[in-house]
Amino acid sequence: MIYKVYVLYSPKHDRLFMGMTTSLIDRIAIHNADNADEWSSAYRPWTLVHMELYNEEDDALLRESYLKSGHGQQYVRDDVLPLFSF
Repeated sequence: MIYKVYVLYSPKHDRLFMGMTTSLIDRIAIHNADNADEWSSAYRPWTLVHMELYNEEDDALLRESYLKSGHGQQYVRDDVLPLFSF
């Protein structure tokens, strides 16, 4: 199974969301749905700005944890977001 670590960005709210899934298309649809049960729905629309693939779930979870950390978020803001024009 392939594990996807992903970063979503909400330009409207300047928010980041990091996650891990095996079904990225379905997961992004959930984040962008009008669903009061999902924290992320309040910050729609989300744009995929980064994704990494892993064969091992443990590796994906470690990377997700790093991206959620202060250093990881700074990496996304400094090195990933400037690649986009919002």
